[in-house]
Amino acid sequence: MIFCPEKILIFDIYADYAQFKKYFTNMSPLTFSIPPRTVIAGIVGAIIGIDKAENPEIFFEDRAFISLKALRAAKKTKLPTNYLKTTKKSHFYRYQDHKPTNVEYLKDPAYRIYVSHHDDTLYSKLKNCLLEHKTHYTLNLGISSCLANFSLIGEFEVEQKKGRAGISSVIPKNRIKNIVFNDNTLLQQCTLPNQMKNDREVIDYKEFVFEINGGIINAEIDAYFCIKDRGENIVGM
Repeated sequence: MIFCPEKILIFDIYADYAQFKKYFTNMSPLTFSIPPRTVIAGIVGAIIGIDKAENPEIFFEDRAFISLKALRAAKKTKLPTNYLKTTKKSHFYRYQDHKPTNVEYLKDPAYRIYVSHHDDTLYSKLKNCLLEHKTHYTLNLGISSCLANFSLIGEFEVEQKKGRAGISSVIPKNRIKNIVFNDNTLLQQCTLPNQMKNDREVIDYKEFVFEINGGIINAEIDAYFCIKDRGENIVGM
């Protein structure tokens, strides 16, 4: 069962770089163009202070609503990264082993996150943290070296609808009945880890479709949420 919210919080998150590692790459890590739901759950957990050992299952689909919109076109670049083998503090300045690696990053990424939760206490805590621009843990986009900042857009009521609409967010592929293309539509499809248990075992992967420049997708959807007072339509991840 999927949680259906009556109100949501909207905030933007952005950074100089991001790295959402593709699970099938190791030696030369590649990055997804958008953060998976598991990453967004980690971001929300970092804001309100949920331990990472407990965070994943708190944001299962039956407990939390999460949606995402890319605010900028994905720009990818490869940067040489020197990984150090550190087993004690002195290895940070007198390292013995290191591994130069080309790592793919996203340059100047920015995303709009839509979130709600069935737990009113947790929801209120997130709202207060966003209003006061405070976080419990340092925010990043993917990895610790990609430090991120955020800004609150606001809290809004939502109404569930179905049929054809202009969708602002990413859309699970299996929710789409039809898409109307125009000359400016540039869509990308990717398979992302979507839910994982507290022991880090991924239990759900989903295919998503999104407009690579952050534009609207004109599609017929089995169900979507209309954000009142904003004229935006979104679909949960």
